[in-house]
Order: sequence, then C-alpha cells, then structure tokens
Amino acid sequence: MTLGWMTYAEASVPENLDKSIDELKAYYIKDDFETHNAHPVFLRILKDLKESEQNLLMSIIMDTYTRIFTRMQNESLDVATKDRLAHVQEHLKKLQENYFPGKSAELKTYAETLWAIKENDPIIQRKALFELKRVYREATQMRNLKNKDRRRRQAKSIRKQKS
Repeated sequence: MTLGWMTYAEASVPENLDKSIDELKAYYIKDDFETHNAHPVFLRILKDLKESEQNLLMSIIMDTYTRIFTRMQNESLDVATKDRLAHVQEHLKKLQENYFPGKSAELKTYAETLWAIKENDPIIQRKALFELKRVYREATQMRNLKNKDRRRRQAKSIRKQKS
C-alpha cells in the first residue's frame, strides 16, 4: 500500500515543486547512511491508520514540515536555497489549506498539554479520578458510534452485493 501511495504522491507533485525539491535534496542530502537507513520520519506513522486518522495526522505533518523548512530557511546563507525553501513552503501551505483543513494547531496544543501532565501531582491525580466516569462514558459513546458506522457500512455493502 505504501509503495502505491508513494507512486501516486510523486505523480501528483507539480513540476516546478518537484524541481525545487530535487534541487534542495542535491544541496542538503549527501550520500550518508542516516538519510537512507530505512527508518522514515513521517511515512511509517501513516502506514496503519484509517483515513480520518491519516487526514488529521497529515495536517500535523504538514505543520511539522513548515517548521522544519522555516528553520532551514533561517539557517541557510544561500539565497537560492532560501527561495526554494520558501517555494516549497508555499505549496505545503496551499496543500494544507485545501486538503487538510481543520484544527491541527489546536489539537497539537491539546496533545502537548496532555503530554505535559505531571502524573505524580496529587491534585492532578484527584482531578483525573473526579473526571474519570465522564471521560469513560464519552469514550464508550465514541466507540459505540464508530461501531454503529461500521455496521451501517457493512449492511450497505451486503445490500449492494445482493442486488
């Protein structure tokens, strides 16, 4: 699946963007083991996710690329490289706005807030315990809605097969 996805993605890169990316690769990527060690940064994350999860994560990935390229642009002394990085960022921004709109920045902030919770704080522990039943009920409702949607899709496909 990933190979097919990559082929499709490469085919949909506009020619001028493709050229900018190739020029940036030639500038930044030397023949080093770390770049080619079969441990991708982003692609492995998307592999086993459902479409809705991939869309959310892709929006966050686009934001991450923007931060990476902004840093590279700020650190570069080469004007042509800065221009190429700006060009790539322009395309990423358009892609994110058109295909992955949403609240990725807001969701990222929420995730960072949750990751920063101090599990050993007694007040946090008490608050977590106080909220547990409501959170549990909401999680259960979300699971039930997901199962209901799955059953609805299965029933639809069975009806199509019969007709």
